[in-house]
Amino acid sequence: MRRTILIALLGLVLSVLVHSRPAFADRQKAFVVRQEDGSYCEEDILVEMKKAKGVKKYRFDRASLELRVTMADGLSDQVVLDAIQRARARCAMEMGDAKEAHSAAPAAYSKEADVKVLSKKGESIGSLKRHLVPGKFTVFDVYADWCAPCQRVDRKLREITATRRDVAVRKLNIVDFNTPLVRELGPKLKALPYIVVFDPKGKRTDIIGGSTDQLAATLRVR
Repeated sequence: MRRTILIALLGLVLSVLVHSRPAFADRQKAFVVRQEDGSYCEEDILVEMKKAKGVKKYRFDRASLELRVTMADGLSDQVVLDAIQRARARCAMEMGDAKEAHSAAPAAYSKEADVKVLSKKGESIGSLKRHLVPGKFTVFDVYADWCAPCQRVDRKLREITATRRDVAVRKLNIVDFNTPLVRELGPKLKALPYIVVFDPKGKRTDIIGGSTDQLAATLRVR
């Protein structure tokens, strides 16, 4: 009888110990992403976050310019900081390659180029169709000063407009992702660079990510 009671008490104690063990919750932290060389290197950072062991969730907040990370409890912040540093190094190399590849681009738009800035500080401009140029390809170049890939798109447009008089460029500076212009452009604006091209017949093409090859193909560059 005593043995049965002792076994029952021992089982009760073990049950209490098991259920009273502390549960280690995931840890959340925001890392401020500084601008370097005109870019926040968002795409490269997200690639590195995907590979970082112990990082469970991650999101780059464009409004606050923070990398918000959910990581396993006990994971050192240095793991995330090292991943950001690796992303910076690769991003800097990519930007260097892009500058070298586009070194032949004109330093500025030619005087004959049809180029206008429609939004300087993220202000609303109304429907894009209101700004179409009859008989021309109208390119709406949506950018921000801190976006390095946007500069690559700008260089490509300088190259194209140096010889093409049937291409009109309209520049739209969003400044950040909280401006009226961003809300007006709608959900298709998911990332920068963002280019909208209307051909002379009014057909619309949206280019997300700044593919200069797709831009050239849309404008029928030979």
